[in-house]
Amino acid sequence: MKILLAQTDAESLETIGALLLAEGHEVSPASGGNEVMNAMQENPDMVILDAYLPEISGYECCRLIKHDENNRHKPVVLLMPSQDLTAWARFSECGADDFIEQPLYPHVVRAKIRLLLRLNDLYQRLDTNHRHAEQEIRLAKHMFDTITKRQPQAVDFLDFWGLSAGHFCGDLFIYERTPENHLHVFMGDFTGHGLAAAMGALPVSDIFFAMTRNGCGIEQIIAEVNHKLYEIMPTGKFCAAIFLRLEADGSRIGLWNGGLPPVLLADRHNKIACQCESSHLPLGISDPAEFNSRTVQFDLAGIGAVVLCSDGLIEAQNSLGEAFGEERLAQAIARKSKERSTFNHIKSNVLSFLEGLEPHDDISLAVINID
Repeated sequence: MKILLAQTDAESLETIGALLLAEGHEVSPASGGNEVMNAMQENPDMVILDAYLPEISGYECCRLIKHDENNRHKPVVLLMPSQDLTAWARFSECGADDFIEQPLYPHVVRAKIRLLLRLNDLYQRLDTNHRHAEQEIRLAKHMFDTITKRQPQAVDFLDFWGLSAGHFCGDLFIYERTPENHLHVFMGDFTGHGLAAAMGALPVSDIFFAMTRNGCGIEQIIAEVNHKLYEIMPTGKFCAAIFLRLEADGSRIGLWNGGLPPVLLADRHNKIACQCESSHLPLGISDPAEFNSRTVQFDLAGIGAVVLCSDGLIEAQNSLGEAFGEERLAQAIARKSKERSTFNHIKSNVLSFLEGLEPHDDISLAVINID
């Protein structure tokens, strides 16, 4: 190990230096704070500092080292005078990992340095594992986005917003047109959030896109998705979901809701005309032989917008621990201004409610504008 040793007392410097050399370490000596900060460019594995170095004190050197992102886990030991209360206070404030009181006792110095070097080795391994995990997450996220975001073109009357509670969103929102130009929409909320939740989105996306493009009916797709998730999802894991089919002429929709908040149909005066409550179990729970994929049909005459959202929006909490709730969602729809669309008004209300806080669960919001 390479150890940077900064000590003004020649006798102490010689004592500690000899101990370190005997332990097989490489020692880089320094006599002042400026030398210490310059020597940090050589990336030592440990730093031992006299608390009262000239130019820049050991306390200040330690503070500067710990504020550097590249060095914040590097062990820093302060050599301090015995029973100095002021030194103790400054030690606790500067972020040092340990201290050695003077006069020096070789067995104490040796034991503390060995302990801190073991901790440094642990930090290095954790840092390496963290970097590898980050690389794998970036790769997995790229693959996830590529597979689940395959819409060939935007639908100008469909708006979507998602806010993730982690690297991966456990919510899934996809849509596709059939050969007859009907629009199929899927919103799913997998159990939990993050990578484990997102993994279920891959088979669902494959089934949804392939079957829709082949002209399959929405009820057939719902049944197939449930069948697949029932086969592959572990016990206790499932997907609350909404399937929607909008007829090509915009005259009506078919809805299936299994475990998500009600789908709201707002009229042209921004009042909730009707809603589709959850009447099915989430996907992946029911045996395919007993599963009900039947949709409920709604006539869209007089309807201005169809609003879908995940539990994360309804359960989003502000700084007071209050949930956004279904009532606030209905109020956001009712109080829509002429300057803002229903989608933008709801989104703005949710963000204002959160006051910059990170959501506890993934949030998804979609609005189909019927006008």
